Amino acid sequence: MEGADLVAAGLAAGRWPQVVFVRAECADELVRRLGLGGRDAAAGPPPAVFPVLEHVARKIGTLDSPADVLAVFDLPERRPFVPPAGTTDALVVYADGIGDPGNLGTLLRAAVAFGVAAFVTAPGSADLYGPKTVRAGMGAVFALPLYPEVALGDLVKRLPGAGVYGLVAHGGEPLPGAELQRPAVLVVGAERAGVSEQARPHVTRTLTIPLAPDRPASVESLNAGVAGAIALYELSRRLGAANDQPPTPAAPQEG
Repeated sequence: MEGADLVAAGLAAGRWPQVVFVRAECADELVRRLGLGGRDAAAGPPPAVFPVLEHVARKIGTLDSPADVLAVFDLPERRPFVPPAGTTDALVVYADGIGDPGNLGTLLRAAVAFGVAAFVTAPGSADLYGPKTVRAGMGAVFALPLYPEVALGDLVKRLPGAGVYGLVAHGGEPLPGAELQRPAVLVVGAERAGVSEQARPHVTRTLTIPLAPDRPASVESLNAGVAGAIALYELSRRLGAANDQPPTPAAPQEG
């Protein structure tokens, strides 16, 4: 995790880093602001915190401009998909081969914003815990259950009766007028490929977001992150999940 906001999201979610690197010139301030200096005795010792100079921060980080703080968290244990509590009303996102980590992170952030119960990726999708995905998600990796590399068929078996909606650029039922149901799985494919051949047999209905008829010919579709976010808004709005409650601390409203 690179940056104070992302590290703070992990801490707010109850996760504790293995090790933390902070820029030497602001080390004391960051340690104090993030609460890294103390910890409940029953939870174990605080993480090792190392002040580093700028050229070292640049070497160990992935950003062009090194972040003031970088923390290493444990990866969650990989486990099979478990139906979320309240399965009769669940909304699950299935990222079907989205290879761009920026798009995947954007979709993950939207999933948190619109009350998704679980986020699942197909084999071959971008890494949910890769630096670019984590950065684009702005802490969303801490905010809901994540299940990487799960076949859609296995997911559907564990959500009997779910409506499985495949989001496609063209030829699907227009989203604004489509009848929707819960539980639901929203399948979002890669921008060019769309819903994969492996996922298609398990999709019960396809949905398309109508675009302006007078748009430039060069704008044929939306990218996966944007399209998924629009569809999630419509699903949550019409199925009663969207509300005006403030977001949890695990999803910072910056970036």
